[in-house]
Amino acid sequence: MSLKAPLAFSAILCTSVAGDIDAFRAEAAAGSSRSDAATDHLSHSKSPVADGVIERYVLDPRGEVEGLLLADGSHMYVTSRAAEQLLRALKPGDHVRVYGRRKNDERLVQPDVIKNLSRGTTFIVPLRLDLPMQEQERRLSVTEMNAAGTIRVLLYHSMKGIVQGMVLSDDTQIRLPPDTSEELRRSLHVGESVTVKGNGTKNQFGRAIEAVAIGRDNAPLVPLDASLHSLP
Repeated sequence: MSLKAPLAFSAILCTSVAGDIDAFRAEAAAGSSRSDAATDHLSHSKSPVADGVIERYVLDPRGEVEGLLLADGSHMYVTSRAAEQLLRALKPGDHVRVYGRRKNDERLVQPDVIKNLSRGTTFIVPLRLDLPMQEQERRLSVTEMNAAGTIRVLLYHSMKGIVQGMVLSDDTQIRLPPDTSEELRRSLHVGESVTVKGNGTKNQFGRAIEAVAIGRDNAPLVPLDASLHSLP
């Protein structure tokens, strides 16, 4: 039985794990199909790098879905250009097994294949540049927002491996500005109480803010820029 990719440049949904990721991505771009019998190689040749239950979607400050956060704090990114396919394939509460790359003792996962054990399907992670830019990427729709709580999870940049944000105890996802200093990023720790002011979005998937000012505990907020190396 063959399963055909529903759209050009879409992620492939199938009932078994893909073998050659690059070949599958090429076939997805071409809209071609592959038989189930040829999709068993990866699950037998590689060990999963993450296994757990999806807690929530990772959001950018505009509220676009761009990844997954598992209950154990493991997180991974899938381009927001594939958000529609991701939302169909993977939902909070689903048990997933992830194949890809992960450094020892790190929460960040680089996914190639996400197997949904709850639904018996598999999501092949597409390359961002293989997908067309969505109209929402050209728009900025955010409002001024605040959040306060303890840092529950630190979120890491998908390519640089540095802290790029956090999830607070009130479930708000915070994104740091790109010019945030390395020292400040390293100074943030799980369990610390912070207050954040910034611009963001609230939708059915949660709250996400790009911070412009931050304070520790009940201390006054200080602007977040490249000159800030630690919280007072």
